[in-house]
Amino acid sequence: MTDKPLMMVPGPVGCRPNVLEALAAQPLHPTDPRYVEVFRRVFKGMRGVFGAPKGQPVIFNGGGLLAMEAACASLLEPDDEVLVVDNGFFGEIFIQIIKCHAKRVTVLITSFGDRVPTDKVEAELRKGRFKALAFNHVETSSGVKAQIEELAAVAQAHGALTLVDGVSAVGGEVVEQRAWGVDVYCASTQKALAAPPGLALLMLGSRALEILENRKTLIKGFYLDLRKWVDSMRSYEEGGPPRLVSTPSTNLVMALATSLDDIVTEGISNRIQRHHRIADVMRSGLVAHGFTLVPKHSSFFANTVTAAYTPEGAPASNLVKQMAQQGVLIAPGIGEYRDQLVRIGHMGGVTLEDVKTTLQAIGQTITH
Repeated sequence: MTDKPLMMVPGPVGCRPNVLEALAAQPLHPTDPRYVEVFRRVFKGMRGVFGAPKGQPVIFNGGGLLAMEAACASLLEPDDEVLVVDNGFFGEIFIQIIKCHAKRVTVLITSFGDRVPTDKVEAELRKGRFKALAFNHVETSSGVKAQIEELAAVAQAHGALTLVDGVSAVGGEVVEQRAWGVDVYCASTQKALAAPPGLALLMLGSRALEILENRKTLIKGFYLDLRKWVDSMRSYEEGGPPRLVSTPSTNLVMALATSLDDIVTEGISNRIQRHHRIADVMRSGLVAHGFTLVPKHSSFFANTVTAAYTPEGAPASNLVKQMAQQGVLIAPGIGEYRDQLVRIGHMGGVTLEDVKTTLQAIGQTITH
């Protein structure tokens, strides 16, 4: 493997030099006026990328799963009913998180590479008094993208909150949280936002904030209590002394601010179009090399990650190892699919040349 391998895994992604420079700077105190200004810049950048001009950003140390856990701990109460759409491995993780905080969980599951039809979700919502509908925007294990706008609409029609895992989507897929009526969108920094791992990100809509304020039972977890974090975030925007819950990873926030600045410079629409173009090239190249794409319909394809079954006689573990020896990092499947498929990330700062280099290495590997 080369000293600087090409990162084509589904996260973490490579970071631009200016982002790494921000990460390496001398840490600032979280109440330092310079840091306060950076934090406000992150709020503005997040609202633009999430499509939530009036949303409430929340940022704290952790990752995507912690963002999801905090949302569930703070917004779900023990007797609530929750409907979960399970499209794969990370959908199953969402189920496990939700079951820690709500007793009654109904799961709609489909075959790997498929997605649960919207009308089936709506039919289930009609049966019960569901507090929330939860699902992944992009299922990283399969490369399947959910019909998020449709699902949010049916949830809203039946009075259910939408809890969305957007870890593998935001920054590379269209996200219009306010327009779609998504109540909680969870994310992290290390994928299409192209920042280092280590921060949990949430964007809360007005319904989520109302439920949070009117919660009746104790939130089981000090760090998971979003009321504390919302208060802290608001203190940074109010201009008064910041009210801290815990010491933030100030350098990670500064790195995220730099990455969000890069996204603003590129333009979010241009960025999403770039992701779409390079994803098309990746998929076409894999098919030409004898791979079979996991998503069962082209409308399911994600911009950020592609999962594909390897050609017969080419175990994924061998392919991943041989690719690493050529300086290109890709990932195997997860769980029972570990040796049957590969997962390739093409997000963040990945270019068309990076995709071509990856496909060239794949071609050389499977012909030897």
